Amino acid sequence: MSVIAKEKPRAFDSTAGPGPRRSHRLVRKIPLGYLVPAVVILLAFAAYPIFVLVRMAFSDVGPSNIVGVWNWVGFANFGTVFGLPEFWRGLARTAGLAAALLAVNLIVGFLVASVLSTTGRITNVVLGIMVFVWALPPIVSGSVWKFLLDDSGAVNTILHSVGLHPVSWLSSPGLALWTVAAVVAWAGIPFSALILRGGLLAITPEVIEAAAIDGAGYWRTQFAVVLPLLRPTMWILGILTVLYAFKSFDFFYVLTQGGPGTATNTLPVLSYYTAFSNFDMSTGATIAVISMLAVALFAIPYVRSIRQEPEE
Repeated sequence: MSVIAKEKPRAFDSTAGPGPRRSHRLVRKIPLGYLVPAVVILLAFAAYPIFVLVRMAFSDVGPSNIVGVWNWVGFANFGTVFGLPEFWRGLARTAGLAAALLAVNLIVGFLVASVLSTTGRITNVVLGIMVFVWALPPIVSGSVWKFLLDDSGAVNTILHSVGLHPVSWLSSPGLALWTVAAVVAWAGIPFSALILRGGLLAITPEVIEAAAIDGAGYWRTQFAVVLPLLRPTMWILGILTVLYAFKSFDFFYVLTQGGPGTATNTLPVLSYYTAFSNFDMSTGATIAVISMLAVALFAIPYVRSIRQEPEE
């Protein structure tokens, strides 16, 4: 009787031909090649305009030589800007806007996130509405608010119908800045609430249950347990809020265009009107560069927090 020997199966040879392992090795060897299109687009639409802006801030640029030769003046434009009283007033307005946004987005955003931390049909509907509000272009929502808050708008019409005096929401020098700040905060609440809601949902229920077993009430649990756990999320959200305040332009342009007078001239608005209304391009660019440096200063801790998250 003949015995048929079974052939022992051979191990897979990854070098014999193309296979999954070889493909993975090839992808690992050339990952930078896939970044070339993104780098080219970033250089064309971000890095080059920033380079031109910085170059303009260190040059003498006006309507007569905007397309000609720019004379290098060094830090003279910065000295001019720091000597402008309107610059410091614009910086104070921007800082006030940042403080108002921080207070509203962190406090109101946390309260809204706490209410929406449960799941249900009503919660889903409210979240959908909030996403819709947040996704609206500022020029659209700003135009709606301008219609509502105008001296003869819907809000003053309602106040007059109930016997109250109309309020100059957008035409009063002392009130216009805070009215626009309220509109900007309203537009940012959905984003803040969604970010904080994600942080609340990431807290394990066992921690809340342990606090309840120890006899902690609702508010003590919120202040002693929930808020400390949310501190990294609120820190990042606070940095993003300050960044948004220093680059916020669209709502101010739609609602007040910097007025009445210069009452709502924050740094971005002041930079725009200095460059394109007064045609002082170099001074406007210098104000924009200073705003950009402030944004970069606040962006550093944000980037460091993002990089530390995987380690934690």
